[in-house]
Amino acid sequence: MSRAVIFFLTRAGFVMLAGLMGLSSAQAQLSGGYRGLDEAAGMELRFSGSGAALEGVFVDGSGARRDFAATTLPGGAEATIDRDGRQVYLFFTEEPLGLSMIAIPLDADGSFQSDQTQALAFLKEGVDAPPKPNRYVPPPDGPGGTVDPLAFVESYAFWPSLNVGYGYDMVRGRYRTLIRLHAVVQTDIVWKLCRGSSSQVGLAEALRGQGVNCDEVLSKFETMMRSPNAVETFNGYRRDVEAQKLALVEAIRCSIDYRRSDPECKRAGARVARAATSLETVKTVLDRY
Repeated sequence: MSRAVIFFLTRAGFVMLAGLMGLSSAQAQLSGGYRGLDEAAGMELRFSGSGAALEGVFVDGSGARRDFAATTLPGGAEATIDRDGRQVYLFFTEEPLGLSMIAIPLDADGSFQSDQTQALAFLKEGVDAPPKPNRYVPPPDGPGGTVDPLAFVESYAFWPSLNVGYGYDMVRGRYRTLIRLHAVVQTDIVWKLCRGSSSQVGLAEALRGQGVNCDEVLSKFETMMRSPNAVETFNGYRRDVEAQKLALVEAIRCSIDYRRSDPECKRAGARVARAATSLETVKTVLDRY
């Protein structure tokens, strides 16, 4: 089996894969350890070796260990393991400081059982995961409608890139303007959109006036990921994003309840006014890292 087979999944399966994967022609650098996130919590992955073949270890949520051999592919790797008496095809794709694992059970004839596909996310050891917010909402599964801007800002980091594109389009215009004025958060959203947005209109709006295009954004993050101090740099970037999100959330709350005149909203208004006259863009944010 090979990566090409993935594209013959059902449309729903393909949408999920497209959202989770930043497809790349470069050889993946998967060596190291990873811990599972969300549905994969408690799971572990480890890869060793280089070149065309890797040695892998998968520990599931119950603690059961499975050793396997993986074949490298452009941007990822593939393997087949035995899990509870069933053959399962695994497809790994390198993500920024982590990886995605697509697990597809095989029937007796070796065909995909696509309706049982699982998409699991893993974070490289040593990388700080963003804290899951109280206002978290599941990712939208398609375009159309509106979304609470507070819920979008607090949830998008946990969504596949494709769904972030849906959600960004669903945020009302005045709140997208507020988001753009918080350039570090805008950078984080643009990075997601560049990796899998379904809306060229929304992507063009997000990039307008930011001094970069998607190729430049993705190249910058790839350079960040491959630097000798990648984990430290990425953790610093993530802390900056989360810190500015707090200010953005306060600004949105004050905008929703525009009659508020308490000290918090006065501070938020002053910050937004300064941001509106600053020269901060996605490009200037990326140049700091």
